[in-house]
Amino acid sequence: MKRPQKYLSSEAHGYLQEAEACSLILKDLERISAKLQRRIDKEVAARQADFEAAMQYHSEAEIQDAYGWEFITEAQYHAYLDLFRRGREAIENHPPTISEMALAIMRKVIRDLEADKRECEFSALTPEQQVVELQRAEQARRPRADDARKEWKAHIAQLREKQGRVLKSEDLEASQP
Repeated sequence: MKRPQKYLSSEAHGYLQEAEACSLILKDLERISAKLQRRIDKEVAARQADFEAAMQYHSEAEIQDAYGWEFITEAQYHAYLDLFRRGREAIENHPPTISEMALAIMRKVIRDLEADKRECEFSALTPEQQVVELQRAEQARRPRADDARKEWKAHIAQLREKQGRVLKSEDLEASQP
């Protein structure tokens, strides 16, 4: 735990307490998030096992025979037929599960809470410290923005170069009888 610091402003102290409360909640949310991720990993493994089981059959007729002889349940029959017909796409492009939706919501809540925590910590600073922090943040952000701008310009130049090649080859094809 952090050492308590003395502040002249009780308002700043209140902001720091709120930031500390956010940290406490964030720990629990991270734990729950990890639990949801483990559940999703298990669901993915189960879908993969179902896919491999469905691919053991060589045709839809074999799946129907297995269902007819009651080797598989009706639910398995429909799932295996779907997996057999759609193939790998059924595994990769499935609708989101409840666990996946819950994790997405949890991550959004965590991002929002982290932003609130940063805002509280910033609000606890003196006006002079806030100016210094804003300048530091701007300095840290500027190189990334410049790099992104340079990458984008290089990408546009590549596209224009490719487009020029295509136009030149079309002109050559059009001029030849």
